[in-house]
Amino acid sequence: MAERRFTIQSDPRGILTGDTTNPLITRDDTQTKKTGTAGGLQMPGTGTTQGTVAGSAVGTISDSQQQPQLRRQSVFRRLSMSMGSRKSSMNLLPTTIRPNTFRMEPENEYRFRPYRVQPKVMEILIEQLKDKFYNPQTVTELVKDVSRNVHMLMKNFPIPRYKIIVQTVIGQKYGQLIRVASRCLWDVKTDNMISVNYETKDMIAIVTVYAIYFE
Repeated sequence: MAERRFTIQSDPRGILTGDTTNPLITRDDTQTKKTGTAGGLQMPGTGTTQGTVAGSAVGTISDSQQQPQLRRQSVFRRLSMSMGSRKSSMNLLPTTIRPNTFRMEPENEYRFRPYRVQPKVMEILIEQLKDKFYNPQTVTELVKDVSRNVHMLMKNFPIPRYKIIVQTVIGQKYGQLIRVASRCLWDVKTDNMISVNYETKDMIAIVTVYAIYFE
């Protein structure tokens, strides 16, 4: 039987051309030869220059395909870091839940009593303002300190389930009239407030404490 010889040619770019004496060539062999030529290997019927150009083109395409993947990874990394910081900040919140008392108003011994709170607030004002003079640069910090101390004082009173709001106003005296007004929507049976005034030579302070019962 005579030996047959034929030639296999690929696409017009000329990546794969070669002679073979095996008439039974399979698809896997063709794909293997194409892959080898794309990586820059010299095969029968191909030039070294063509193989090098094909290899560089494949490398450029792979780099361009990797750039979006790297961008997605960086975006996902930032999202995971932000979510982790949010989870850590959420874990800092108190997890204790107050039990339901099934009461719509406080007991008599746990009610807000203004006559008990008012003299204590006056003591704080006298202690912090008796030797102070009005200074527009430091009055803001002074207001914060007074409000903070009054708020800490309210925690010593046995008034559970009450929301405490402290408002402090400090102004300079010029012989003027000062009037501070407020309006609240609350339950007159359970909620209450106090207002304490204290004056020095050139300064006046007004502290208002609101106690709102939380049902």
